Parts: sequence; structure tokens; C-alpha cells
Amino acid sequence: MQGSGAEISREVFWNILGPGFPTEQVLLYFIVLVTFGFMVRGLAKGGFFTRLKVMMSATGSDVDRLDKPWERFKYALVDVFLHKKILREPYQGTFHLLILWGFIAFTITTAIVFIQADVIYPIFHVWFMQGSFYLAMKLFVNVFGLLAIVGVLMALYRRYVMKPNWLDNKPEDTLTLWFILAIILTGFFVEGLRMAATEFNPESPMFPYRFYSVGGYLIGSLFAGAPESSIRSIHVVAWWTHVLGALTFFVFIVYSKLLHIFMAPANIFLRADVANPPIKIMPPSMFENAETFGIHKLEEYSWKDLFDAEACIRCGRCVEVCPAFNTDKPLMPRDVIQNLRTYMEEKAKIAMDAEGNYRIIPDEEYTGPALIDGAIMKDTIWACTTCMACVDACPCYILQFPKLIELRRYLVMMESDFPPEVLDVFKGMENNSNPWSIGAHVRADWAKGQNIPLMSEKGGAEYLFYVGCAGAFDDLNKKVALSLAKLFEKGGLDYAILGTEEGCCGDSAKKIGNEYIYQALAMANIETFKGYNVKKIITMCPHGYNTLKYDYKELDGNFEVYHYTEILDMLIKQGKIKLTQQIPDLGTITLHDSCYLGRYNNVYDQPRDILKALNSGNLVEMESHHAKSFCCGAGGGRMWMEEHLGSRINQKRTKEVEAAGAKTVCTACPFCYTMLSDGIKELELSDKLQAQDIAVLVAKAAGIDLKSSESEA
Repeated sequence: MQGSGAEISREVFWNILGPGFPTEQVLLYFIVLVTFGFMVRGLAKGGFFTRLKVMMSATGSDVDRLDKPWERFKYALVDVFLHKKILREPYQGTFHLLILWGFIAFTITTAIVFIQADVIYPIFHVWFMQGSFYLAMKLFVNVFGLLAIVGVLMALYRRYVMKPNWLDNKPEDTLTLWFILAIILTGFFVEGLRMAATEFNPESPMFPYRFYSVGGYLIGSLFAGAPESSIRSIHVVAWWTHVLGALTFFVFIVYSKLLHIFMAPANIFLRADVANPPIKIMPPSMFENAETFGIHKLEEYSWKDLFDAEACIRCGRCVEVCPAFNTDKPLMPRDVIQNLRTYMEEKAKIAMDAEGNYRIIPDEEYTGPALIDGAIMKDTIWACTTCMACVDACPCYILQFPKLIELRRYLVMMESDFPPEVLDVFKGMENNSNPWSIGAHVRADWAKGQNIPLMSEKGGAEYLFYVGCAGAFDDLNKKVALSLAKLFEKGGLDYAILGTEEGCCGDSAKKIGNEYIYQALAMANIETFKGYNVKKIITMCPHGYNTLKYDYKELDGNFEVYHYTEILDMLIKQGKIKLTQQIPDLGTITLHDSCYLGRYNNVYDQPRDILKALNSGNLVEMESHHAKSFCCGAGGGRMWMEEHLGSRINQKRTKEVEAAGAKTVCTACPFCYTMLSDGIKELELSDKLQAQDIAVLVAKAAGIDLKSSESEA
């Protein structure tokens, strides 16, 4: 190609359209302009601009979505183009990545052709599409085009052969995949025809390089030997079919879920860059001034809550991992978001005046469909365990369950509408600072006779051991609290407990939606902590851990908070706790990752390192583990509610323990310990399975006689 690369490339390019190129070029760009016009019209007809007006009318508060823009941009760039989050599911992630990069390859090469033919050459008479660059471009677009075909076929296979039960299947989904496949194939068809008429001729200077167009070569081979005039005639028809099909596809984008091509990257850029999925902050002053609490109408959400509905692509990953859905309860996180989108359109029809202005309609005037029990049903609202699996799985960084918590707040604080069994829980928290409503004066009875230091007697300590309600009142978990106290003593930790001065952390109240009780409990604890100048806190419960670590900061409670597994792991690795005793009858063990310890706080290694240090049995993983761990069913206040719908979540998780071939399931959470112990009994598996808390196992391995300690108490 040396010396003739420019001529070759121009010849090849000219053969795209033929002798009528200038006229057809004008026609083509006129059609392109019309296409963009239809795209704008599609946004309007599809309701996007209407929904945008609703978003702009939203009044809810939110975290900062635009801070550190450069870091946000880099994060979004990596996540979008490398599919960092989507590839957590290898099959789905792979086919989507292949389709994406096929789209990118076509976009890049089309842009290069446009710049060459319509900008650089007409103005500067320079032709850069030649030589190695031209060959590399051909190879690039062909390889990624073929990979995109593989991706589409994989997607079609999943949708029509694998057919997971959580995947919704709408007509536009079918049309989208076949549309993409048709455009790619017609593109290769056009290239193959051109090559058959030109590059397949041995006298063509491009003949030695025809293999660089892999897809075109495969198609062109089918027409080898056909008359050139026939090939050129077919080529013109095929080219216009391909181009018009591609432009029609661009219009289709704005009418379909393919709009996520633009919305998803924007939503990733706008992600909540905070430790936990943010729930709307309710400052204490609100209880004196606010007329309503929680959310019961659309505009009370933040603009970003409503924008989430635009970014949702109905991929179903949130549904796939939802413990409520997987136990036949009426909650599909995807549908919560999609229903909000539909509701936006329905309400806009009522709230939009003749001039197209949107107004917020007062409750006394509004006669349209309700948000609660209209767009989102109450059974859906109460089914959520706040396990965070939906948020963690979503490739578009949508916050699903926090939207339900806001609805709970309204139902609880404004309507007193909640599951009846929760009433006793609220009363117990208010009167005795624990959900069991056991007298607060016996909170420290578990520690009697054990020489466990009290803050009131010691005056202060490096660590406050925050025992929590379960460790103080629940018989199953009192042994865990005692084990930890003995281990802290054995490890030489400077610690103390509050005893009867300790109160409920308030997590369940907050997640059920009773922010008033939560804040009363939290502020009482914070005042007590500050009274003893507490800096570091060790919690037994991951729910308390998360609440004290993050939620208390909203109420000026800034503490250094650790879960007990972090402390025990440190003490064991430092040699301050030596595990010298073998624990009999453990058999093969598996770890249940608590949602609030794992997904919320990324504590996965410490519990496993502790279990490995025990050296008392083989450690195996369940099907769902680490970030994909399946919830025990107790989070979000569900610990205190009956499961009237579907099957029991704890039983499904217990079956996973059995399927893993384990004899012992280890926990590091009082709720999980209780739920899995109950699951084993309910399924009558006590002869082959047992649940154990990690702290109890460590105490036994460290030679601590818990039976003797219990008898002393």
C-alpha cells in the first residue's frame, strides 16, 4: 500500500455511495436532521419533558450530588466503559459489555468517516484514512461488530431460553434486541457487497488486506464471482436500508428503555457518594415545625429520587436478589421505581395546566390516584427488610429501599398505620428502651457476678462495650454478650459497659419509620456517651454498629465505632487471645454474612479470618455469600413483624446452609443468630444443623468456661 494508500482509501470510500454521491450526501444529511427532530419530538411524546417538570417541582432534601465533579466523572467513566459493577454478574455483564463496545466502535468509526469526508477533505484536501490507520480502523470495527453480535445472541438466549422468573419481558425488549442485530448484520452486508465488488479483485491494491474486514469478508465471500453491476445495484439498496434503519433506531431510543444510554451514565455521575444509602434527614427541629412527616405525595421526594425512575432500565437485578421477592412477597424493587415513573405521568396529567405549567396540588384539592396504595401498595412497603441487596446490585446506582422508608414514615407518624404487632414494640421502646418491653432495670442482669466493669464505677475506658437490647434481654444472645466481655478481659482490652444506663440504639424504630422514637432513643444514648467522654465503641449487633457509626452523626454523635469481629480479629492476630482449644462437633462450617455488617459496611474478611483461626472445621461458602449474601429476614424492623405473605425468609436461608453441606452456620449478628436458629427448628433440621455465634466459638477456643460463668451469674 505504500504510496497509494490515499488513493485506495478514497476509492473505497467513493464506492460506498457510487457516482451520485454529492446529491445523495445532501439527502442523507437532510434525513439526519429530520431524525434529530423526531428524537426531540419523541422525548416530548414519550413524556420525558413532562416528567422533567415534575422533577423540577420536587421539594425533598438530598445529599450533595455534584460535589467533587472530577472524581465523579472519572468514576462514571470507568464504571460505564469497563462495566465495573455490571460484571459482578458475569453472563449478563459480558453480553452487555460486548453490545456496548460494538456500539462504541460503530460510533467512533462513523465519526471518523464524517470528519474525513465532510470536514477535513473538503476544507484541507487531506485524506488521513489510509495506511496502517485505515487498516486498524477496519479491524477494530469488524472485531467489535462481531463481538456485539455474540452479545445480542447471548441476550436473546437468556430472554427466551434461560428465562429467569424475575426478568420482565415487554414487546420493546424483543424489538430492541432484534433491531440491534439487524443493524449490525446489514452493516456487514453492505461492507461485504462493497468488498465483493472491489477488494476481492486480485488487481485491487486492497486485495492483500481484505482479511482486515473480518465480518465483511465473510459476507462478501457469499457474492464472490457475481457480476459487479448486480452487486453494485444490491449495494445501493442495502446501504440505504442500513442507514435508514440505523437512523430509525436512534428515534426508537427515545421511546424505549434504550434512553438509559444517556440516563444511566448521568445517574452514575450523580450517585450518592456516602457510606450508606441516604435516608432523608429529619432534624430534631422538624418535630416542632413540620406539618407532615415522611412522604405521601410525589413532590415530597427529591428531584434525584424521581430522576432514578428515568435511569432504571428494568434489568431486574434488584428483583433477582430481593429476599422478599424470592419468598413470594409482593415486592419487586424494579417495579417500585417503574411505578413511580408511571405515577409521575399520571399525576402530571392532573397537575399540568393549559399552558403546560406544573403545580403542586394541596391534599384537600387532589382527587387523583394516591401514591400510597395507588402507585405503591402497603404490602409492598412493609415487605422490605432494608437488606440493601437491591441498591448494591443496581448497575445504575438507583436507591430503591430508601424510597420505601419515606413512605413508612408517613404511614407510621401521620396515619398510625402499621402492622399491629409493631405497636407493642414502639411501646416497649418508649417505656423501657427495648423492643421486648422488659423492665429497663434488668438490662444489666446478664452481667451480674461476672466482674464486668461499669462505666459508672470505672469512670471511663478506652472502649465502651455497647451490648444492645439482644445481648441484654434475649436469652440466646446473653451468652454472646458474656463471651465478648470475657474475651475483652482476656485480651487485656480497656473496656466497660453502661449497664442500666444503656438504651436501645433505635435502629428498628428508624427503619420501621418512627423517626420520633428513634431520635429520642439516640439522643439519650448520645448524651450518656458524651457524659463519659466516650470516643470508641464496640457493638455486638451490626444494626447498632451501623446506626451508631453513621446515623448518630446526624444528631451530633461522632464516635469511632467497631463491630466485635473487627476487635476479636485484631486481638487474635496480635496474639492477645490465643485459640488453643479444639471445639468438638462443629463439622463443616459456613458463615452467614449479615446484611448490615457486609453490604452496609464491607466487613467480610474479619469474620472469616476468625473462623479460619479456630481451625475447628472446614469453612465452605453458601451459594449466596459476601455481597450477594441472602438476608435472614429480620432487618428493617421485620424482626418484630409476622410473615403473613409467601414463605419465611429465614427458612430459605437455612435451606442454603443445608445445601452447602455445612453442619454449623456461624453468625455475627443477634438477629441473624435468632432467625437461623429458628429456621433450623422450623424445618426440623436440629439433628443435622446448628447455629453458633462467632463470639461463643472464640470464647470456647480460648478456654473460657461459659457454663461456669453462667452458673455464677
